[in-house]
Amino acid sequence: MKSLRYLLTLLLCLNGLSLSFADENPFPEGWVLVLCYHDIPKEVNLDKFGVDQDTFVQTIEYFRTHGYHFVGVDDLIAARDGIKPLPEKSILLTFDDAYRTYYDFVYPLLTQYQYPSVLGVVSSWIDKRPEYVKNDLMTWEQLHEVSQSPLVEIASHTHDLHHGLVYNPQTNEGSAAANRFYNEETQKYEDEAAYRQRVHNDFQTAREILEQHLGKKPRIMVWPYGKYNSVSIDEVKKVGFDITFVLNDFYAVVDNLNAVSRFIIYKNPALMSLLKDLKIKKIEPEQQRIMQVDLDLIYDPDPIQIEKNLGRLLDRVAELKIGAVYLQAFADPKGTGDIESVYFPNRVLPMRADLFNRVAHQLKTRTEVIVYAWMPMLSIVPSDLQEAEALRVKENKDGKIQLSSSWYKRLSPFSPRAWEILSQLYEDLSIHTWLDGLVFQDDGYLNDFEDFHPDALDTYKEITNGEVLSPDSLTDEQKQKWTTVKTRKLIELTDHLKKVVLYHDPECRFARTFYAPVLTEPESEEWFAQNYAASLEAYDYVVIMAYPKMEEISRSNAWLSGMVEKVKNYPQGIEKTVFKVQTYDWERHSWIKTETVNEWLRELVAAGARHLAYYPDDFTINQPRADEIRLMMSTEDFPYKRDFQ
Repeated sequence: MKSLRYLLTLLLCLNGLSLSFADENPFPEGWVLVLCYHDIPKEVNLDKFGVDQDTFVQTIEYFRTHGYHFVGVDDLIAARDGIKPLPEKSILLTFDDAYRTYYDFVYPLLTQYQYPSVLGVVSSWIDKRPEYVKNDLMTWEQLHEVSQSPLVEIASHTHDLHHGLVYNPQTNEGSAAANRFYNEETQKYEDEAAYRQRVHNDFQTAREILEQHLGKKPRIMVWPYGKYNSVSIDEVKKVGFDITFVLNDFYAVVDNLNAVSRFIIYKNPALMSLLKDLKIKKIEPEQQRIMQVDLDLIYDPDPIQIEKNLGRLLDRVAELKIGAVYLQAFADPKGTGDIESVYFPNRVLPMRADLFNRVAHQLKTRTEVIVYAWMPMLSIVPSDLQEAEALRVKENKDGKIQLSSSWYKRLSPFSPRAWEILSQLYEDLSIHTWLDGLVFQDDGYLNDFEDFHPDALDTYKEITNGEVLSPDSLTDEQKQKWTTVKTRKLIELTDHLKKVVLYHDPECRFARTFYAPVLTEPESEEWFAQNYAASLEAYDYVVIMAYPKMEEISRSNAWLSGMVEKVKNYPQGIEKTVFKVQTYDWERHSWIKTETVNEWLRELVAAGARHLAYYPDDFTINQPRADEIRLMMSTEDFPYKRDFQ
């Protein structure tokens, strides 16, 4: 064992290391930093999840000498139950897959330190290591030995779900524990009952095998690849697991042991690099650089051409090195905004092609971007046209109630049936795609003459003392009340849709798109039933369409910087606002010069904007020009990114 020699040398070099990350309690009470390691060999070769032994000891010794406290699972439970709070600066170490290096190196080292750890075991791998696992694993005898230590918590990493399974017609693979199987022969997806039974059987087998070999029942499930959903949580609890661990690079909170967040350690980071990464993720959200993509550009009746188009998109995203993509999940080839079909299996609208999952998967795995599903909020046209018309938003003009004449054909947010239809659509999307995020498009509005749908009239009459008055006849107080009701109703609808999505994609983030006047002219709430301040509280991100051409702004730079200044007046405004610029002039039917777009982006950043996006993008004609826009949109080369201090 080399730990004593390590400690003598490391104490000399680490005691002088000073970082602001270590000089303060970097997370609030009840938070804990949970680190996920895999193999810890002497030297790392091609394994991107391996961390070499020298680096591992440096990391442990750094935290030890800077006032951090290494805690175990019992400490988390005691803090959750109010028995004993966690010490400041708490860290929990976890190790997935039970590699032999845990037994040979990690376990003796942590025993000397007297630091606890969690070891995740894929029980089927111990008897027969699969070919895709290249490094040596522990034996049952070794697992039994370490399990006798009060410092080691053996967890299940499933019995045989730590692999991919086909989850779309293009044969992409996703986590077997968190996705529905797509049967290529029957061309059908696994239904919920079959999925539940499959994962339940695996969880039960894993629990029984670990108890048989170790003499104790495991209480923790470590999700393969960190992927899970509410169905898998339900089934794992039925089997008897109390706690599960995920991977999402967030700090864990003791109030939620159903899904304990962890930071995965990969690419063998040097100590300073790791500390920098942890600090940035804690103190300041990532600066997002987002491309909004029309999936209609990818689709083609010929599957071969689809793959060619997809390849070109992937090349463009890789070239630009952006951080996220807002990917169209619906079909709108004519650009009407009225959605009659989508790109995923569902119960509501025709499916133009089962394509969204394929493109999202390729983007995430090939370019490592975050993918948000771009979805209509209200403007869908159900196949039953009679019902579609009955559910539409109504307007009251000149005392006449009629279908809204606004540009989007929207379902009324006051209609329970509309909620049901939208819920089915959003649920089916979340079932068939692993969503990083979802962005509601700009059709979630009600103007000052809307909504006089029959399901809204009772609420309206409560404000107008039982009368169906024309909007022009309302008092200022009545107008304000009615505007507030409509604003709140739209947020309530998205709150409901968020819950539907989170059941299947528990870590999905949500953004909603707004017109610029919602920010620049707060009185415009009456025109849109949209409120910037309320939306900052309701969503992870607010996307402002900073479109100078569309808004007919003459002094565009001053207008853009002025928006940023307004955002700064709101708590979390800068942190949660995405400024999306236009690259196409829809009025003149022409692309805006990339130099102009770049100038807008620079103006926003110079004023203090953190998150930038642009729309549209056409990879088929290189618009906007990649070589010019890359400087501002690349997450790697962005010149204004803050340095770590």
